[in-house]
Amino acid sequence: MGAIKTGPSMLDTLLSEGFAYHATESARLAGELEAAADEARGRPDSWVQFLRFSTHTIGEHLSDWPRARRLAERVLAGQAPTPVTAKAWAHLSTARLMSGDGAGAAAAEGTFLAAAGGDFRGSLLEARFMLAAALVGSGRPDDGAAVYGSALTLAEGLGEAAPARAIAVASNNLASDLLERADRSADESALMRRAAEAAHVYWLKCGDWTNDERALYLKAMVANVLGDPNTALAHADRALAIIAENGGEPVDETFLKLTRAHALSLLGEGAESDRALAQADSQAAAWDDESLRNWYAAERLRVMGEAASVA
Repeated sequence: MGAIKTGPSMLDTLLSEGFAYHATESARLAGELEAAADEARGRPDSWVQFLRFSTHTIGEHLSDWPRARRLAERVLAGQAPTPVTAKAWAHLSTARLMSGDGAGAAAAEGTFLAAAGGDFRGSLLEARFMLAAALVGSGRPDDGAAVYGSALTLAEGLGEAAPARAIAVASNNLASDLLERADRSADESALMRRAAEAAHVYWLKCGDWTNDERALYLKAMVANVLGDPNTALAHADRALAIIAENGGEPVDETFLKLTRAHALSLLGEGAESDRALAQADSQAAAWDDESLRNWYAAERLRVMGEAASVA
């Protein structure tokens, strides 16, 4: 008899598919992750991704850091870290600190740094950017900004040894949060621009062309709200060119055209703004996904000050 073929395990399925619905069905994914914890304990190759998913989903989206901490501890209790799995303890450190366990957080961070090996400065910075992202994602942007600013200054002095992805994610989250505020101080506006610039710089170090064009989109939106529509247009046009060069990204293209319409409106180019807006409206109206259409309508209202039916 031949070998019996089996499909992917529950854990493998969660790690490959779960993040796609982590924001829209957070409670579902949290329960599924908890159900897979015992399997994860026996799979060291899963620890880093599993804890990244669980701390982000349960801690940030469900605002239940104690629950996130308990799940992380359940997976890592009694385990020995290696350089490959060390970052799991950084996620544990974040979960503990966010749930009020400072001593436990420091212990987990020490375990992470010792196991990561080599020059610990890059690992320490990565832990700081992970914390900054968690603070911003948990509705504490001021605290996140304070941690972020000091860590970015250190990272800029570290050069190529800096943890690019952690910096890109934290920078992107911070700039996006500040962008959505109705009012910003001069210091907050400067921080928003700095974070958007840093997100682009570090996505270019670790990401692909979609990260490039989305970082340019973020920079374009920031430029518009800071009263610099010419720069916004330049960023949006470059992003659209990148999309065209790489075969298309229809949703991103639509939002970029909306951003162009906003910039042209700020420049007093009413007819060109209307044309760009009509193109964006037409593309959004063709989407099958109602949640995407609603997202576009809300963003259109935010940037243009007027609603439109895209049903």
